[in-house]
Amino acid sequence: MIRSHFLNLLVFSALVAVFFAFLTQNDPKDRVRVILILGGSMVVLSLIIAYVMYPFPLR
Repeated sequence: MIRSHFLNLLVFSALVAVFFAFLTQNDPKDRVRVILILGGSMVVLSLIIAYVMYPFPLR
């Protein structure tokens, strides 16, 4: 079991990006491009959202 939240984020982003790349693209070059764009944007946007939410504690 993976205990790192960041590693979970990377694995989930990679799996979702691969799924949507194979679902929407036929050319292998386009698939790689979509995987990199989707995976990278999911990771970067998640880190930006986490940074913005950091000053607001739960309690």
